[in-house]
Amino acid sequence: MLSIKAILYYKDRPVEFVKDIIGAVPDEIQAEILNSVAQNQLTSVRSGHGIGKSALQSWLIIWFMCTRPFPKIPCTAPTKHQLHDILWAEVAKWLNPTLKTEIEWTQEKLYMKSNPENWFAVPRTATQPDALQGFHAEHILYIIDEASGVKDTTFEPVLGSLTTPDAKLIMCGNPTGLSGFFFDSHNKNRSMYNTFKVSGENSKRVSKEYIQMIIDMYGIESDVYRVRVAGEFPKAMPDSFIQLDWVENCSKKIHTKSYPKNRIDIGVDVARYGDDETVINTIFDKTYQQPLNILHHNDTMQVTGRIVQIIEQLRQKYLGIPIHIKIDCDGLGVGVYDRLKEIKQQKDWITIKLYECHFGGSGGKNKQEEPVEFSNSTGLMWGLLREKLKRQEIELIYDDKQITQLSNRKYRINSDGKIELERKEEMKKRGLTSPDRRR
Repeated sequence: MLSIKAILYYKDRPVEFVKDIIGAVPDEIQAEILNSVAQNQLTSVRSGHGIGKSALQSWLIIWFMCTRPFPKIPCTAPTKHQLHDILWAEVAKWLNPTLKTEIEWTQEKLYMKSNPENWFAVPRTATQPDALQGFHAEHILYIIDEASGVKDTTFEPVLGSLTTPDAKLIMCGNPTGLSGFFFDSHNKNRSMYNTFKVSGENSKRVSKEYIQMIIDMYGIESDVYRVRVAGEFPKAMPDSFIQLDWVENCSKKIHTKSYPKNRIDIGVDVARYGDDETVINTIFDKTYQQPLNILHHNDTMQVTGRIVQIIEQLRQKYLGIPIHIKIDCDGLGVGVYDRLKEIKQQKDWITIKLYECHFGGSGGKNKQEEPVEFSNSTGLMWGLLREKLKRQEIELIYDDKQITQLSNRKYRINSDGKIELERKEEMKKRGLTSPDRRR
């Protein structure tokens, strides 16, 4: 345990504490933020990705724990992954053997062994309505990670607890939202906080390769660059996910007379209601789109019958070429899929492969080296198409409605820092039809 003299020395010197006791070396930006928390009640940090904020926050937790009597340190983030897998795991990483003689780390709590009930830090996921309620102490430090994604109601009890001279709050995160508590701390309520904007361009921890990859994939003027690199809030109007000129460049009025060499893919989007279209989209070798088959009714048996006709025509014309049929089954398409499955068995379609597709499933990256994840499977599929269009690796038929649907879908960076595409319902509110033709 630190001596009284050491505690008094390090109480207002977190940078020295991190160097001497934890054994880490903060960079210049981290040092400024550490000192801000020591000297100010409210600190708010908006930043790009990868600037070392998780390490910074974990150092603050350990520093506050070791330099105050009976402190309470509530920590929160929008998701369990952000809180437990990233921030809370980072705390465990920086507890060296000397610190572990006095401090115990568990999945649920960090506490001083001599007084576990009154001397602790705890992780509380912000999805819980009472995540930050009930904490009162003379020495209290609130850690809010990825603060853009934390609802305003979570912050309300914090304000009521910042009444003592040594009550502190630090918020960190990618600036993903244009409203809320975190946004206001850098705008209308800025005078209340000591604020920082940390760009990845100025951080030694962010590689130039990562920054260039963002620029190459999304552009230096994009919201992806603003949020993930520059530490800037997104523009008031969101970007289109796919640029109009990319779609136009790949849409050909004089279509290539292509013969499939390896495979034929057929995507089917069955209309559910209103003015939506049932679209049967055929593409050769994942490169050459064929003329669309458009139906304007919801009769699943008629849709199935038309698909069977197309399959038979393709089988006869292109002998032995495998045909992959992908049905959107998040609606009426499930009936079409079930009937096609029966027909496939009856007709012994050996070269026919049938897929039941669902949108809105788990996201991720299409390639490991990609700098940003997609929030769901819809984003993954649009992301693949986006790259093909950008690189002109696909040839589309020239169809004005298809061009509109592909180039008018907006995207945003969500509180997890992932790309999230505009929902169909949001598109319709803007007067656009459902993007049926992109299958």
